Amino acid sequence: MKTEDLKRDYKMYLNQIKRQIPEILKNGPLKRKTIIDKAVELSPLTPDDKKDFRASGILALYRSIVGTALQRMQQYGDICVNDHNEISLSKKPSVIVREAEVARYIIELLKTGTLTAKEILLACIKYFGADKTPSASDDDDIDTLVRKLLPSLTKRGKLTYAYGKYSLSSDTMVIKKPTSLFEEFIAMLNSKGGEFFENYSALLLDNYYRSIDMNVGYCNVIGGSDDGGIDVMLQVSDQLGFEDKILVQCKQKTNSAVTLKELKEFVGAFYVEKGTRGIFMTTSRFHKEASKLFGQLHDIIPIDGPKLFELAKKCQCGLKADGEQYTVDKEFFAV
Repeated sequence: MKTEDLKRDYKMYLNQIKRQIPEILKNGPLKRKTIIDKAVELSPLTPDDKKDFRASGILALYRSIVGTALQRMQQYGDICVNDHNEISLSKKPSVIVREAEVARYIIELLKTGTLTAKEILLACIKYFGADKTPSASDDDDIDTLVRKLLPSLTKRGKLTYAYGKYSLSSDTMVIKKPTSLFEEFIAMLNSKGGEFFENYSALLLDNYYRSIDMNVGYCNVIGGSDDGGIDVMLQVSDQLGFEDKILVQCKQKTNSAVTLKELKEFVGAFYVEKGTRGIFMTTSRFHKEASKLFGQLHDIIPIDGPKLFELAKKCQCGLKADGEQYTVDKEFFAV
């Protein structure tokens, strides 16, 4: 397996690992490292991949994805940590799926064409792995969510319904034709949804810090409706051993700027979580009042669309170099 393949199919492997962890923990609590080791054993990595101990290698990236899966499961209460720092299941193993995840997948799915409610349901059951579990309750849970979300997304103008089939509304799709590489890149990011942007931001920052010879202890995606205002959390250290806990907020926006209110909410979360450095990333821009506040903050920086584009070129994350020219890496975005 190539690192590029793992990055491209990041979300698929994350969901796969989330389904494997209950099986790993079925016989009782385990240390975090043991769970990650067992997940690696179950992974599609080749024997040579598992011997790649470089900080920027495929093994390190896969272990990071397992760490992200554990972080999300603990956040949602699906696993818990005891006094001996051992992790155990909090409830009967099942497919772990949230309303926001299903909504995002439905929108991604309908980018391929119109579908009936039954076709959407079957695709969701397969995508989230409910067809692989012995219990019918997982299928029922997803059925309930799909039946709830389809009329809700239609009422909100995200979907349209005609002749027994659902399709994306024109407002949901990216309509503006890009006129430059920058616009094409940003449009591609915006078309993939908020969860993709969170995962993308984590990969981009991980690659950036490694490119400047910083050590990345962990890089976890925390995002979700109850993420507490933090989407990504990194621990980095320099060659002398100085450490930073970097907290990141990711805002995917198409036609609006990040507001002062949104920035203040992140600042509050940043200090509650005791970060040492903060990054606010957006595919758009910052309102002038938000930009003014950044001038008063010494430990939080903004990364807007243009700066994001330059970082992507530097790290070749979503963009690939062809001599002195760059193009959007279509395979990277083909999730």
